[in-house]
Amino acid sequence: MARFRNSLATISRAWPLRRIEVNPTPQISEPTAQYIEDELTREELRGLTAIFWGRSTVLVILSFWALTLPFERSGGYLLALLVFGLLGALPRLLVKHGLQQKIILGLFVLLDVSVLTFLLIVPPPFYVDGWTPQINLRLPNFLYVGIYIVGMALSYSPWLVLLSGFMAAVAWSIGFAWVATLPASVLSSSRKTLDTGMSSEAVIASFLDRNTVSLTIWYNQVLFIFLVTVTLTVTVWRSRQLVRKQVAAERERSNLARYFSPNIVGALSNDLSDLDQSNTQHAAVLFADMVGFTAISEKSSPNEIMVLLRAFHSRLAKVTFQHGGTVDKYIDDSIMVHFGTPEPRDDDPVRALACAEAMIGEIENWNKERRAGGLEPIQIGIGLHYGEVVVGNTGHTRRLEYTVLGDTVNVASRLERLTRGTPSHVMVSNDLVSAVNSRRVDATDVMPGLYPDTSRRVRGRTAPIAVWCRAATT
Repeated sequence: MARFRNSLATISRAWPLRRIEVNPTPQISEPTAQYIEDELTREELRGLTAIFWGRSTVLVILSFWALTLPFERSGGYLLALLVFGLLGALPRLLVKHGLQQKIILGLFVLLDVSVLTFLLIVPPPFYVDGWTPQINLRLPNFLYVGIYIVGMALSYSPWLVLLSGFMAAVAWSIGFAWVATLPASVLSSSRKTLDTGMSSEAVIASFLDRNTVSLTIWYNQVLFIFLVTVTLTVTVWRSRQLVRKQVAAERERSNLARYFSPNIVGALSNDLSDLDQSNTQHAAVLFADMVGFTAISEKSSPNEIMVLLRAFHSRLAKVTFQHGGTVDKYIDDSIMVHFGTPEPRDDDPVRALACAEAMIGEIENWNKERRAGGLEPIQIGIGLHYGEVVVGNTGHTRRLEYTVLGDTVNVASRLERLTRGTPSHVMVSNDLVSAVNSRRVDATDVMPGLYPDTSRRVRGRTAPIAVWCRAATT
């Protein structure tokens, strides 16, 4: 079957109320029902091309076979093959140039089956003397009618397969009726033979008679055409339905991707029950915040603020996804990210630290663009912590939020706030640095300029926390 390809890749995120909707990557329009139907129609046209080349290949092979025969026979076969070649090429050319597709195809299907029936029933003049059309009705040549209908399935069009089968049955029945009405024809059937009480020798002799026309054979031939046509029509129809279902499923996945991180979308697509279960595990939590956002807001219009937040969130979300992180939420001018959800990985702390470093680089590159455009640079503060969290869904069954909870989240948020009083943009807990080093990775290699600072007190905690800072770049 023709392959239907469609790309629906969009990564964005939205949260209601005070959370800001952003599109981390350019959004691709979702396919509408009309678009899908138009695409299927285009596949039907491409199917005509597949039928044409398939038919041409078969005709070329048969031409080589015909050339091995004596000339008086090969000439007739080559002429018949040429006619079939033209009948296959003309509808494709006419439809390609915008003529009425169904009318043109219907006419050429009628011509196809008419010519095919004639060649299969009427004996060629150069064949064996005394060979009759009645004999041809009993030969396996009839199977070429089935092959013709099977070839129509390449059109990816149920109506064309159905039309081909119907016309083939009609054309073959007309040819059969013509042979049956010939003066020399002897009409017979299995019921008639049994009812007359003919001997076995007489039955065999009647069947082998070159002028016998068996209605039983015709019944079976028409039944064969019917079964092949129905089977192929249903097969093509089901394949089209499968395409529609796949596109609908991809559309749902695309909609999910607008509200959830890619790794969460994958979990939702595979097994929703996994997210319903709350788990206690280790994860790295990162908070990033735009420093001085309040001052910027005072000097900006609402539309400028929205554009700024979209750009800020978009850049940080892009970096997060590149490092396999989960964007938990956008809260005003900040972003909350965690690593180790929905499934923990051994390198979660390493990827979290690398993500923080990449965020700093992303903002620095953005500031170069802003300075070139005469805009003020943006400063960022990042807090990182690694520890035990509770992972799962919270909220009402009709409005769930997949998030992480626990002291680790609070500490990461407080560390981000501590960057306000230091020249460093990043403040990392000693727990995360130790977790990185325990993975046989030097934390200072992941984040150059990282150095241990004195223990700092975090609001809401009685004991101070050992932290590391990243040296500010010049």
